[in-house]
Amino acid sequence: MKYFDYTPPRPLSPKIPVGPFEGTEAYWAFRDLTKPLAAQAQIIGFPYEGRASFRPGAYKAPDYIRYFSTSIETYSPRQDIDLADYLVVDRGNYPLPKRPLPEVLDEVRRDIQQRKQRAYFTLFLGGDHTSTLAFLGPDEVASSTFYLLVLDAHTDLRDHYEGDPYSHAAWARRALEWLGPDRMRLAGVRSGTRAEFTLGHNLGLFLDSPEAVVQWIQSLPRGAGLHVSLDIDVLDLSLVPGTGNPEPLGWTLRDLCTVFRALRQSPVLVRSADLVEYSPPYDATGSTGILAAWLAREMLLAFMPLSAE
Repeated sequence: MKYFDYTPPRPLSPKIPVGPFEGTEAYWAFRDLTKPLAAQAQIIGFPYEGRASFRPGAYKAPDYIRYFSTSIETYSPRQDIDLADYLVVDRGNYPLPKRPLPEVLDEVRRDIQQRKQRAYFTLFLGGDHTSTLAFLGPDEVASSTFYLLVLDAHTDLRDHYEGDPYSHAAWARRALEWLGPDRMRLAGVRSGTRAEFTLGHNLGLFLDSPEAVVQWIQSLPRGAGLHVSLDIDVLDLSLVPGTGNPEPLGWTLRDLCTVFRALRQSPVLVRSADLVEYSPPYDATGSTGILAAWLAREMLLAFMPLSAE
């Protein structure tokens, strides 16, 4: 089985070109590894991509999102919060192993679980959607009060795709095996096989609207831990052309903001989140990259604690 040999991109610094762009090393220039370990939030790039089913390039996303973050403000008028007022640290890109991720997944999961202890909230910038498996720590998976919310256009519930059980089209099936159907929900789904939809409906995995997501969030036990996985293709293809598998009839930004607001107001603790499947090679104007950076800012502000609790 062939996997692309993805070496992490070289660190970015001012005046170093990135594709047609020039980038900066860190998200909003917050890179400062001398800051206290217990940051309110940290950003970790995860430039992994397995065998793409359609349009590759997601491994380039973390550094492009960092570049595009320089085009938007740290202040969110929608939330009336400014990232610059909080301790947010960009830890750079995770050092991917030389071997294919599925072969070393358990080792990577344990290592990332330790790295997540360095902040109250961690935002991962992927990468394809298989990356999410690396962000679900063994201790979290073992906890009966840890949940996974997936916002995605695709079911990703195949047992395998072209023989690969860790394909980005099969990752959610692996997560389901780890967590069980009671601790996992998928929303925004509108593409998959008949068998995947049958499985998802039979297990009650699907939430059919942003309002249904809000109701599910409100049903979770107080203090429950949550990982939010945001595949950018949950949004309509008119908003995000720069992704590997864009789909019509998608969510709007208002839909996403409804979910973000519900999570901010709920007693659920969002421990970590990821933003995956942005593909810079198919982002001709940079509009998807700008949106990805905007989403990253909104996720940080909605999910991180606003005081060191």
